[in-house]
Order: sequence, then C-alpha cells, then structure tokens
Amino acid sequence: MIYIKMTGQKIGTLIAVFLLFSLVGCKVQEKVAENNKMVLWYQSPAKKWTDAFPLGNGKLGAMCFGGTDVERFQLNEKTLWAGSPSNPYAQDYHAKLKKVQSLILEGKIKEANKYGVENMTAAPASFRSYEPLADLLISFDNRDSVQNYKRELDLSQGIHRVTYSAMGSKIISESFISAVDNALYVRIATKGTDKINCSIGLERAKDAIIKALPNGLLQMDGQIVDIEAPMARDENAGGSGAGGEHMRFAARLKTEVTGGSITAMEDRLVVKDADELIIKLTAATDYNLSKLNFDSTIDPAVLANENLNKVIATSWSASKQAHVEDHRNLFERVELDFGNSPKDSLPTDQRLLAYKQEGQDPGLEAQLFQFGRYLLMGSSRADAVLPANLQGIWSERMWAPWEADYHLNVNLQMNYWPADVTNIPETLDPLVNWFELIAEISKPLAKEMYGSDGWFSHHASNPFGRVTPSASSFDSQFNNGVLDALPGAWMTMNLWDHYEFSQDKVFLKERLYPLLSGASEFILDVLVADSEGVLHFMPSSSPENQYRDIATGEMMRITSTSTYHLTIIKAVFKATLEAGSILGVGNEQRERILAAEAALPKIPIDSNNGRIMEWRQPLEEKEPGHRHLSHLLGLHPFTLITNETPELYEAASESLAWREKNGHGGMGWAYAHALLMHARLLEAEKAHKSVVTLLSRGNKSSLMNTIGPFQIDGNLGAVAGIAEMLIQSHTKDENGNYIIHLLPAIPEAWSNGKVSGLKARGNFEVDMEWSNGTLTSVLLYSKNGGSCSVKAGDDLMKVTLKAGEKKELTLETISN
Repeated sequence: MIYIKMTGQKIGTLIAVFLLFSLVGCKVQEKVAENNKMVLWYQSPAKKWTDAFPLGNGKLGAMCFGGTDVERFQLNEKTLWAGSPSNPYAQDYHAKLKKVQSLILEGKIKEANKYGVENMTAAPASFRSYEPLADLLISFDNRDSVQNYKRELDLSQGIHRVTYSAMGSKIISESFISAVDNALYVRIATKGTDKINCSIGLERAKDAIIKALPNGLLQMDGQIVDIEAPMARDENAGGSGAGGEHMRFAARLKTEVTGGSITAMEDRLVVKDADELIIKLTAATDYNLSKLNFDSTIDPAVLANENLNKVIATSWSASKQAHVEDHRNLFERVELDFGNSPKDSLPTDQRLLAYKQEGQDPGLEAQLFQFGRYLLMGSSRADAVLPANLQGIWSERMWAPWEADYHLNVNLQMNYWPADVTNIPETLDPLVNWFELIAEISKPLAKEMYGSDGWFSHHASNPFGRVTPSASSFDSQFNNGVLDALPGAWMTMNLWDHYEFSQDKVFLKERLYPLLSGASEFILDVLVADSEGVLHFMPSSSPENQYRDIATGEMMRITSTSTYHLTIIKAVFKATLEAGSILGVGNEQRERILAAEAALPKIPIDSNNGRIMEWRQPLEEKEPGHRHLSHLLGLHPFTLITNETPELYEAASESLAWREKNGHGGMGWAYAHALLMHARLLEAEKAHKSVVTLLSRGNKSSLMNTIGPFQIDGNLGAVAGIAEMLIQSHTKDENGNYIIHLLPAIPEAWSNGKVSGLKARGNFEVDMEWSNGTLTSVLLYSKNGGSCSVKAGDDLMKVTLKAGEKKELTLETISN
C-alpha cells in the first residue's frame, strides 16, 4: 500500500471551519467510545474473590465485591508480612559446595545429589507469608428488592462503581484508592425515600483489636504473632522461621454522613437514615525498607492517624479529582484499539463466556492488555515501599499460595516486563529500591558461602531479604534453591532493559552498573574449569524439570551448566561489558569476562531433532511439556537468539513447538511466556493462540489470571506479550542504533487497529494505525533525541530526531 503525506492543500475558510468542528465532534465521540471500552462491568455482585474488582495504589489494595446486602472490601497493605529476617545456610557451605562440584566433575551425579540434600540444606527451609490487612464490611438493612443492578470498574479513572434500585430509591456507590492521599475512599448515596441504614466494621481472622469510637471513627491495631508447628499449622514442611510477636499494623477509618446519624457500638459504626455516607480509610505497618525488617521505633498507629487527619480535611470531590488526574496521567499514556465489536456492549462475564466458545473478540483482548497495565499501576507505583509480589498486592488468604513471595526464576521478572514498553516506567521504582538492598545484604553471605566478592540471590525472596536457598521442604530447598544461585543475576536484566528504554546514564552509573558488575563478579568467582579448560557453573539445574540420569536411570535435577544458567551468564556478561564500555569503567573485570566467555560452552542444539537442549547432553525429560521455558531465555527476555543467529533461532522455534506439542502450561505465566517467545519468533498466529488461551482458560468470570491459583504474572506477562506483537526494539542495526520493528507479529484477528504511546528502546515513543494488516500512519517521538531504524515488513528507514521532536514517517511502502 502506498502511503502519501498530504501537504499544501488550500481549503476555503467556511469549509475549513466546518471540517474543524466536525473533526472535533468526531474526536469527542471517539474518546467517549474508547473510554467505554475501558469499563469492565457485571449485572450482579461478585461471588468469588477473583470476580471482585481490584483497586490499588502500590501501598493499599482492595478487592471490591459490590454486594447489596453486605458490601465487602477485602484489604491489603503491601508491607504486611508474617515472619522475621532469616538467611539460614548449612555450616561450612563453601567446603560442601566444593565437594558437590568435585562429585559432578567425576560424573557421580547421584552421589552429588544425595550429599547435597543431606549436607547443604538448613532450617528453616522457607519463610512465612504475605497476609491480608482486614475486610471492610458494610452491612445494609432492607435491600431485598434490588433491580437494575450494575457494578463496574473504570480502568481509565481507577474508580469502582455500583448502582441499583431498592425500595423505590436509587443507590449509587463509588470507591477508589488514591495514590495522592494513600487512602481508600467509599461514597454511598441514595436518591429517593429509602435512606441508608447500615453497620460498618473491620474484621480480621487474628492478631487484631478493633474498636468503634465517637464521631464516626473506627480503629484497628494489631501485631502478627507467629506460632511454630506443631502448635500451629505451617505450610512449609521444612519450617518457616521462628515464632514470636512480629510486625505491627494499624488501620484507621472515618465515616461521615449527610442526614441521619452515626453511632459507635463496640466494634461497629451504625448509620441510621442517611442520604449519603463517605468512608475514608488509611493503614500502616512498622516495616522499614532500609532495614529489610519491622522497626520498633515506628508506630503504625501514629502513621495511620496522621494520614487519616490529612484526608479528613479534604473533600470527597477534591480527593476524587486529584485521584483521577493522577491515575489518568499514567494510564492514558497508552491507548490500544482493535476496532468496534457488537460484544463491546456485553457484561464482562457474558463476554468472557462468548469468548471461551468462539475465541473471537479483539476488543476483549485489548481490555486484557489495559487491565494488565492497570494491575501493574495498582500494585507498584513510584512511591510504593515494595515491588509487586506474586499476587501483585491483592491476597485474601492468611497463608497465600507460595507465600505470595518474590519468585526470581521468572515470576518477578515477568511482573515488570510491561513496565517500559507500555510507558509506565515509574512502576519499576520500588523494584529497584528493594533489589539494591537485596544485593547489599547478600554480599557477606556471598563471601562466606561462595568465596565471592560479588552478590547473589537464590530463587525465592521476601521483604526481609531472604537470599539463601528457600523452598517448602529440605529436598525442595536443595533442588529449587541450592541448585539455582543465579536468579538475582537474571533480575538485573530487567534493569538493563530499563536502561535501554530510558537511556538514563545517571541510573546506569549510580544504580545499575554496580549491580551488573557485582553479579558478573559472583559468576566469575564460582565458575569451575574442568581438565580441558571448559568453564562450568555447578551445581546447576533447569527449573523445575528433571532428566533421566544416563548412569542410574533415575530422574534428577542436579547438573552442570544447564542451558538456563548458561544463557543467564552470557546475558549478564554481555550487559556488563556494554555498560562498562558506555561508562568507560571496569577494564580489569572486562578482561576476566572476555576470558571466561571464551571458555564457556555454546548454547547446545540436539543434532537429532534440531531443538535447543535443556541440558548439555540430549537427555530424556521427565516433562517434555514442562511449564518453564528456561532453556529458551536466550530468545526472550534476552537477545542472544535473534534472526541474526538463524541456527539458534530455528532451534528455539522447534523447542517451543515441542513443549507445546507435549502439553505445556498449567499456569498462566507459562502461556504468557510462550506468547512472548512466539512474538519474538514472528509467529503471529501462534502468539495470538496464547492470548486466546490466557483469556479462555481458568476458573473465573473476570480477567484475573486463574490458570492455577491467582498469580498476577499471567496478567502482566500477557500485557508484555501483546506489546511485543505490536512493537519490538531489542535488536540493533550496523551503526549500533535500535531497530524499531512495527507490527512484527500482527495476527489476522488484529488486522485493523491503532495504538499510541508504546515505548521503544532508545527512549522513542510510537503512535501507529493500520488497516488490513498494513500500516497507514506512524508518528515517532524522541524524548532524548537520537537515531534509530524503523522496520515495517521488509522496509527499513533510518530516522534521526532532535530531543522532543515528533515526526510523521512517510515510508514509500509500509507493508506487513
């Protein structure tokens, strides 16, 4: 298709004015339609937790059920965790590590595994869980004859609404969690003769005292008391740490009414005959990020009271306006539209049901994309204390699945893959703040356990800085923890991506390079040379798969230099070298890295089937369709495998096909990672099939990822994957400039559409529209100024922009 930029046309004044007003009217209508597409809605209250609507500001979270008899807001405060700091490791760990390495080099795999399980584990095997704060319950009188019910979540405003009629009156409820004020706001109003009669209370299963006070005040004060097994249930067979009086927390609530009255009765506030009620809730804990611990000098009650006093002084309308402006500032940076559909008018549960039956609804797929951005914003904001955990910020169980921890062998990484490309880089701030402290706390442990001057983290961590091996049992602690000392190194690559997007050299110098250099130092210190001079990383594994040992026929995890670890090492070395070159530092380490790179094995390909091997030999997998794609990290998220490495590129495609042929999945994040890899392979229809799977599987009537227990990574990985289908920028041209590949994996289902605000590496921003799979317009913006190559189909256009410059591209042929 030929695209020509029209210039120099002269239009009469009257016609120009008419067209201008017509255009403005159309734009207003389009904006209203787009905003309506950003509303999820139902015709009944939520029955299941996953069908409730999430609100969050990175600190406070709420799941809103929209009940008419009892309205429930299930609350979380991001820093509220059971347990206390603990970094256990086996005595003489370094000597025992050398013993295991020696056994592996001798080919005594079974002996190495047995020795390791018996000698390299330590109690407690794991740690305690993230906990919910409380339930806010509003129990209404006389709500039997409910009609015209609707509850909705406006993604663009971050507001939850419920409307219905009862007893001849119309009830309107709105709620939001403000990042500006760090508070939950709820407003319920009635229009008609039937007034608001209800009780308001906070409930928590344990460890809290709740009191109602005069003037519409409700307070909750608590302290987590951890009790060790067998006096209390411990979800981890190997133990979760010492018992005791641990983290303190507090919540404060103020209720104001218009008309009627409000009375304190023990642990409830009772509202009679009100026309309107407004609830404001704040919460705090005594967690101190700088100490990676709770802190007795912090009084959460004082913090919660101080914040409540601030929000009491602000009107509902002013607080709502400030919240909406703040939320829109982030959310509306990116707009995605795949066109109108008759299904746009359906309630979300009915729309999902139709999708599961038909698999065709591009508008729902666009909602999935924006809902994921909404979730990342809600669970990780610039001023949040901690990063998004395994459930983001939303968790209702006292002991969450996998403790809702920070899993660093794909899950935490996936949480943040959408941050830069979908233009909400501020969400990375709490990750960087926490992660720097993780690296710092690990340095003396690296010296003691590994004889290294670098830093490390094993695969599961928490707000208390757990970096040593951790898992539910001692056997699992060895196989998932001891055998995997490089998840921390992998995590640095998220931050390297952030630099590539932002080009922020201050961030690179002051924050990222020390992390990269320290991770490389750890790797250099622990690599072991065999008799032929080949470097090995061991003990090693490939999460969480097993292979059949050739010597014994038994299924094992322990190995030497799995492809997973090999690709992490190669990627971290590559980033460290490039960062050092940019900054002009690290010459001594550079020489050591180059020497080590030359002695590392290549990424192995099985000559019998053309697939990338998970281990260094062609071994029988226990699960050919395993959910982890660890051996394919070179394809995504790293850039070791691209179309410029055709043999590896094809081998990665064969490997991914083999995984999927044998079942692959079981968890939402697994399908999301496959989606990302298909996008990198430019396999548009296969990538889209992964999107369909993410939306159509799971026991839910909402967009929450419940393929397996709810984990937020499936939602956030889907966002990154959809973005990767629309824009890629991970390769460079012959001049070292990023290649911005437009619509690299666009499926037939998305043949028409438009998107604005997506980011590309080099700190470029892209708006584009397409029709029948062919680009019709492209607008490129550069914040920093610089050069790039823009690729569309087979066409490549070199572009140079000044800082702040926008340019409409006029490629002679823009085809896909």
